[in-house]
Amino acid sequence: MKKVLIVFNHPAPYKVRLFNELSQRMDLYVIFERSQNKNRSLSFYSENDFKFKTIKVTGIKLGDENFLSSGVKNHIKKNHYDLIVMNGYSQFAEMKAIRYMQKRYIPYVLFINGGIINRKESKCKRRLKTSFMSKAKFYLSPDKESNKYLEYYGADKSKIFNYPYSTFYENEIAPKELTKEEKNAFKEKYDLQGEKVFVSAGQLIKRKNYLTLIESWKEMPESHHLYIFGDGKEHRHYLKIIEDLQVKNVHLRDFLPKNKLFEIFRCSDIFIFPSNEDIYGHVINESLSQGLPVISNLNVNSAKKLLNEKTGILTSDFSAKNILKCLQQIEDNTSFDDCVRVAKDNTIEKMSDSISQILLEN
Repeated sequence: MKKVLIVFNHPAPYKVRLFNELSQRMDLYVIFERSQNKNRSLSFYSENDFKFKTIKVTGIKLGDENFLSSGVKNHIKKNHYDLIVMNGYSQFAEMKAIRYMQKRYIPYVLFINGGIINRKESKCKRRLKTSFMSKAKFYLSPDKESNKYLEYYGADKSKIFNYPYSTFYENEIAPKELTKEEKNAFKEKYDLQGEKVFVSAGQLIKRKNYLTLIESWKEMPESHHLYIFGDGKEHRHYLKIIEDLQVKNVHLRDFLPKNKLFEIFRCSDIFIFPSNEDIYGHVINESLSQGLPVISNLNVNSAKKLLNEKTGILTSDFSAKNILKCLQQIEDNTSFDDCVRVAKDNTIEKMSDSISQILLEN
């Protein structure tokens, strides 16, 4: 059985699920550099049933997610693996490990969750990133836009393998569309008001662009309610904006575990993802898995990959007028079955099958 090491920043639940699946097909060891990302609440880390072997390394936590340590490098120095997979290159611990492997001609795989090219960055920064990214044995990438990102930083196009990216198992996909009565029961359970229910979920940070969405809602009909689920640095600021604008049909709700959030998706009308940019954005796939169509910003890789005229709309205009126009188009063109069909092609099982095959054959 192939002995594989994966280095990842923190034990995000969707990664734990993937690693558990991979561990059934390989002798898997995982280093989590940190116990959590500073921007994530403890409730985010709900899945800690590790079926793979974990290795602890010591170091200094810096900022939201950085990690200063020689622990990863030292572990690689002292242990042999058939394959080493780096799920990142930008943390200090990862840089040290990659530099060590490059100097010792130890092959490594770069496994990315997505990527967006920053054409405004300095030449020095681009050269530095290229030095870490261009010399991998091969690459795992979730979509074509992320492929362009890898190629921009020197990756050989012929060595990039795509995989379906997911956070849920197939049995978590909604089996059927809810009746009106069933939807109303869930709306009552979660106290969701409104003739039309719009939902979004994500970190309450500036990049996610929720301020634009909140401000536009003052022009929406009173019967159209927006619910934003999540936590983050901008929470208090957004509450103040909602109060100042006196928008009574916008509601901030706390982060919810996936099973509860999925019930909310199933009884809602539209999912909105206004993020200014996102290297992937797996919540779009989660929305589709419950038959919920999406209105997403153009600069979101998962939206470009998963959305079509049957599953949602790409736009950069989140004015009330355009949202209502998108709503009408979605009601005319999309369906529960179309959304779920896309989600079934992007499950934990499909992701695991694809990544396992790539890792074991290369």
